[in-house]
Amino acid sequence: MNLDVVLNTYERRARYLPAVLTISPIIIWLYLWFPDIRSLEGALISLIVGLGISIPLSILARTLGKKKQDKLLVKWGALPATLILRNNDKYLNKETKNRYHQRLKLLTGIDLPTHEKELEDPVDAQQKFDSCIDYLRQRTRDKVKYSLIFNENVSYGQARNLLGLKPIGILICTILIAIQFFTIYKNYGVGLNISAVPILEVISVVINLLFLSFWIFFVSTKQVFTAGVNYGKALLESCEHIK
Repeated sequence: MNLDVVLNTYERRARYLPAVLTISPIIIWLYLWFPDIRSLEGALISLIVGLGISIPLSILARTLGKKKQDKLLVKWGALPATLILRNNDKYLNKETKNRYHQRLKLLTGIDLPTHEKELEDPVDAQQKFDSCIDYLRQRTRDKVKYSLIFNENVSYGQARNLLGLKPIGILICTILIAIQFFTIYKNYGVGLNISAVPILEVISVVINLLFLSFWIFFVSTKQVFTAGVNYGKALLESCEHIK
């Protein structure tokens, strides 16, 4: 089996990697704070435990990501790939969008609504746009031929699943940081000299703070929407190459 294919499947990149990222602070903390873990046996045990946690967590990531997506759909009105087909959306150049509308009409036989007709019957317009997106998804399932679409879809899946795991990620980092600060306070007192703290423990704290910052500031609804728009653009671009 081609290793590149295995490592680049949707499940591993969009579901498993967010799960691994979520539990990484725990693995790093154990490795840096407990010398026994750094032995070969300890490393193997931590690897096995990490895999045992991350696999079910990857399943949870998909579930939580889907639930988060459902809530976002209520807010957005549709997935970004569909939204950018709308006549009043600004993410696509007007002339480019008109060209896509004409091309999709030829491919699907669906008469996509003008701006006026969309305003008159937004429900019917939404159904037509959704149908076109469904058509493109079905026609672009070849991951090799349409690698850009696949990669953008993976990026969207990663962003969505990370957002679903965000509360868990923040909770893990917060607990670990509290444990580390309490342990340092207990061992070295209030007026500690930072140079007295082992460098690996300091590094561990810094890494956990970086992970916490990542969850708070980087993982967001905006990131998911942007990833969805990028996927939608790649998907719509394919309509000019489908025969």
